[in-house]
Amino acid sequence: MIINRLREAVSSRIVRITAILFTALCIAFTTWTSGISFAGKEGVFINSSVYFTLENVALSTGSSNQTMQFQLQLNNDGDSIIDYNYYGVKVTSTSGGSYYAQLSKQADAQVPGHSAISYYYVSTIPGGLDASQLQVTVFERNGNGSSVRDVGSLSVANAQSIGQTNHQLLVNLADVDTAVATNSFVSYQAVKAVTLPQDGKWTILVDAMVTPMGTETITLPSGIKYLLHDGQGRTLSLSSNAVQGTSINAGQSKHILLSTTMDTLPSTDAMTLDLSLDSAGISSLGKLSLAPLFQLAKMGERVPYVLNGREGITLELQKAEQQQISNKNGAIFTAVLHNDGKSTIKAPSLQGVLISKEATLSVNAAAVVVPETYLAPGESGAYRFVAQLPDGTAAEKLQFLISEAASDTSSATAKTNSSASTGSTSTAGSNSNTSASNTTSNGSSNSTEGASSIGSIPILAATLQEGLTAGSNMNNIPQYELGQPIVFDSSSELIDSNLQVSLVELNGHSDSESGYQTVIAKFKLLNNSNETLQIPSFGTSLTDITGTTYPGARQTTALQELIPNAAYVYSYSFMLPPSAKGQFKLSLTDASNASNIKVPIADYKVSVANTGEEDPQAVTKKLSLYPFNVTMDYWTINAQYSSGSYTYSLKGNFDIKKSEQVIVDDTFSTLEFEVVDATNRILGSTTHKLQGTGKLISGLQTITFTDVKSEQLEYPVSIRVYEVITTSTGTAKRLLATLTQ
Repeated sequence: MIINRLREAVSSRIVRITAILFTALCIAFTTWTSGISFAGKEGVFINSSVYFTLENVALSTGSSNQTMQFQLQLNNDGDSIIDYNYYGVKVTSTSGGSYYAQLSKQADAQVPGHSAISYYYVSTIPGGLDASQLQVTVFERNGNGSSVRDVGSLSVANAQSIGQTNHQLLVNLADVDTAVATNSFVSYQAVKAVTLPQDGKWTILVDAMVTPMGTETITLPSGIKYLLHDGQGRTLSLSSNAVQGTSINAGQSKHILLSTTMDTLPSTDAMTLDLSLDSAGISSLGKLSLAPLFQLAKMGERVPYVLNGREGITLELQKAEQQQISNKNGAIFTAVLHNDGKSTIKAPSLQGVLISKEATLSVNAAAVVVPETYLAPGESGAYRFVAQLPDGTAAEKLQFLISEAASDTSSATAKTNSSASTGSTSTAGSNSNTSASNTTSNGSSNSTEGASSIGSIPILAATLQEGLTAGSNMNNIPQYELGQPIVFDSSSELIDSNLQVSLVELNGHSDSESGYQTVIAKFKLLNNSNETLQIPSFGTSLTDITGTTYPGARQTTALQELIPNAAYVYSYSFMLPPSAKGQFKLSLTDASNASNIKVPIADYKVSVANTGEEDPQAVTKKLSLYPFNVTMDYWTINAQYSSGSYTYSLKGNFDIKKSEQVIVDDTFSTLEFEVVDATNRILGSTTHKLQGTGKLISGLQTITFTDVKSEQLEYPVSIRVYEVITTSTGTAKRLLATLTQ
């Protein structure tokens, strides 16, 4: 649609307001500059060759008003130079309001033919207006500048691009320091606010990002006072710490940490941040509502993470699990950093804090697992934090705070008691060749002593309202099937990706005399690569439904490396009470971190099979001790007396098979045969290997028990067959079968 307006009769120019399509422009203006496209834009026309367009608009909301930044482009398709000093703009509303607009960046007022120049403006407008109610109105000055006349208006809603930023203020440094004679705008955006209990008091911490809006480097002004209004009539002064330095380049953003301390837990519902020229807030530059910034994230919720100005980075607290840490009640927190941006990022150094508001207590959480140094687009990296749980606190009332550790360099940290930026600027109304300028020089820094004691930037504060996942909670972990490859946490580098680990046996039995239950877990490691791999030393534990955890003792093994395309088996033994039955959570752990804390890298729900409880008089006995299967299809027990001693013997037909080509060395478990009488008294025992010198082989074999400790021939007697493994804490025996004749 093309809208033509005729000026007053005394004017020789024609002004038109139009929304034109790209194809119409190509037909009407055959000499148009080739690099510019204006399909669907609105335009305020001065003549057939000169017109204004609204390119970019950004609305920044404070607590009572908002700031509008916009880019007005003067397009000159004619042959003559156009002087922008004869024109100006203001922001108007559909209800009749008019708001002053200031130039915020340097630009040349003289626009040559067949070119376009953009002019950047800032305007403060009421907070209740949205884009559909706002317009940018172009006006023309007469020759002596004594009067102006509106030429036409451009709809903000129809701008080339429009963005909305909450909790942001634009401050003109000329309003802060009288030495600054021209417009030099700085954006203050409140990003995150947290309450942190420390030493029986409460610290209010606000993270603010500061961004120059011009093209020059600025120094953070010392004339701004940061005030906190608590909504209950009190005003507190906030100390400021520029953790990344007071000098900020154009296009760069840096953080300021604002903090104050209160004696009691504050209410955050009506808190506001006030940027003021005085300590009472009388000469306020603007206010920002902080209440929404105290909002806590939920478990699994992704929170935007502004990392070095890059977009598409999010952080989530993925899991919080209660664990026994060094025999104390603790918890492991898993946070995941997602890079959904377009470029590779360096993983930041993160810190964790567990907060108990009930106990007015903060507990540091050690980062025991960190991701790779760099994360490519589409990649994620896991952080794992470990903290001791405060005694007597309700887990569902805890919070977890993750902060970025700010790097400390010689000039990177300073209190913001520095001099304001200085410079000179010309206004848009001057008849010079420059509409605006931002020539800025850095002032000297008055950093306070002790400035190197820096804080950390809060990124994510999450509630644990749903509670910590108990170690016994098996609802959210997968059921394991023997032989399937175990999937390890991607944050751990303990297990080589070419090494396949699987659980092949999980059996146990209870010994009525010893009063405990022995469980043996047997793992197979398969090297799927063409290189020799180091055999990892991972930890194991079993957790029953009551939350009690039982650590596993690893089999002593001599083999340290595994050759390509080969498998190896070793076992872990667990000592449990006989009452521990049903399903368990099997955890594989990694203690290779700097704190030597056992961090779970795989959790599965498992069931323990009871062995050795088959019919003791059955003719056929099957003994499974992976990778061996031993079958006895005939057996008999005999006793003899000779030269004052008793001898028992077991004669049986053994069929011994190795189910797979698995490497077995001399440290592999052995078979122990034990003779017991009717009262379960042990009369004698003997052991036999399945590997190495003197191993038990297939065929008819006789196993003899000598030095039997008995004054008479016992009858009946039974023979118990055990699998025996040697661990770092001693030997562990698992009952395989009982033979009673």
